Amino acid sequence: MSSYLHTHTFCCCLPVRLGVFLLSLLAFAGGAFIAAIGWIQLSQLEQHPLGKTDQVSLWIQSLLFSFLAVLAVFGFLGAMIKSRGMVSGFAIAIAIHLGFSIAAGCFSIYTMFSRDSQATLNSCLQKANDASDAMQSCKSGLVLIKAVTVVIYVLTWFIQLYAYFVVERYVDQLDQERLFENPIVMPRTMVMQVGGPQVTTYTGFAPTYPFANAQQAFGATNRGQGPNQV
Repeated sequence: MSSYLHTHTFCCCLPVRLGVFLLSLLAFAGGAFIAAIGWIQLSQLEQHPLGKTDQVSLWIQSLLFSFLAVLAVFGFLGAMIKSRGMVSGFAIAIAIHLGFSIAAGCFSIYTMFSRDSQATLNSCLQKANDASDAMQSCKSGLVLIKAVTVVIYVLTWFIQLYAYFVVERYVDQLDQERLFENPIVMPRTMVMQVGGPQVTTYTGFAPTYPFANAQQAFGATNRGQGPNQV
């Protein structure tokens, strides 16, 4: 295994561990702030009632951002102590939040475009002081609000998706660091001898082995004679 461990980065040069620190702090601050606003609005429903659909959307938003803020704490602590489980849980939280955010955003966009624009336009005209250009201003304002809303939703989804990939890259780096610190040692395979024991014979060295000649056999009287020669 190589003695050099590659460090994953984001934004071309920043280490992903720093990215997890920043993302967890941002997720905690943003999630806690939005969740607090949602819970405050829910507590004031008697003074400021909302429609059934808006109430359900507010409950989902408050619970979702509270969930994100809590798991952001685990992401921060996981990056600090290099806990793969905590960082992986933070990545799962971002993925779940992204899925619900896309669903809720699509529903909000659909509601915004399907809502009666004429009623909104009449409300804008009643609040306008100058009636000469109020119609054009209100129409332009409605179009601008819809366009800005769609752009904000799309940018938010891309940022959350990029944040998910950053956290996942840090999870991969933690896996590599674990393998680097505790390499897997493969056991040596035992070579088993098949068959009987090896027997060394003189004939295996013939004709170069000198004591394999007949003249060197047991019982030879003279050098150069065989055992049966006199």
